[in-house]
Amino acid sequence: MATVSLGLDDLMNSKEALEYLNIDKKAFENYFKKSGEIKAFKQGGRWKFKKKDLDEWNYLKNHRIITLTLEEYEKCFEFAMKVVYGGSAMFGLGRSRSEMQAVDNWILGILVEVALKKLLKKNFNFDIILDDAVHPGRITPKDIVGIKKNGKISEPKKFIGVKGSKWKSAYLIADEHGKTGRSADIYIFGRVNLPSDHLFRILRDHSFFKNVKEFLEKNESFRKLKELKEVDVWICGYTISKELELVNSIPGQDFRGTQKYVRSVAKMHNSDGDWERFIQSL
Repeated sequence: MATVSLGLDDLMNSKEALEYLNIDKKAFENYFKKSGEIKAFKQGGRWKFKKKDLDEWNYLKNHRIITLTLEEYEKCFEFAMKVVYGGSAMFGLGRSRSEMQAVDNWILGILVEVALKKLLKKNFNFDIILDDAVHPGRITPKDIVGIKKNGKISEPKKFIGVKGSKWKSAYLIADEHGKTGRSADIYIFGRVNLPSDHLFRILRDHSFFKNVKEFLEKNESFRKLKELKEVDVWICGYTISKELELVNSIPGQDFRGTQKYVRSVAKMHNSDGDWERFIQSL
């Protein structure tokens, strides 16, 4: 994090706030302009940020990020492929999508499920059981199929839906909400810091990619094929189904005549107290 000598109530402009948080510029703009999770206001026609607000947002962010190992990523990728080739992965995608696109769509949610399990155990000493079975021809009925309390395993009292998206995303979009059998009582949302070329990265040392890798490394004008060592997942919070908003668009995205159920990250429940209440509700 950049060093900025300011008091808690002192103000920063956009450039100073971006440097202070040390995050991607596009993500930063999404977080304060679209989701509103980073508090900002205009003064003299320019965006201003309080250091105190930035510190609070950054603290919560850092305490909600779970780093998954390469082995955990590979297991998630394997599961996503099984779902795709089991015939259920095209749900909500459209027939023009390829298998690779379908895997990319599914792996985000699966990574968030695994990260959620680790976060709840690490921060709240609470165990959940995920559905790790493939159901050919149909969507996984529930993402969380069991909970463990006082050494006993039972079914959760609530239907929990786990949603994953890219690191810059500002909204949870529950495409399946309102459809028979797929409307959850509570939706959990996570951001996944997964590069778009993640598959190439894990295959970079495979003999099939050897010539390409060597070519890229020798030519400075080409982007390098980096190694994938781990994947960060940011558990952004949860929302109760009745809090979802049915809209035609969200900032930066028009749904082209259709309506979808959404929730801004800024409006999600994400404090320690919120998660304790979530656990009690199960």
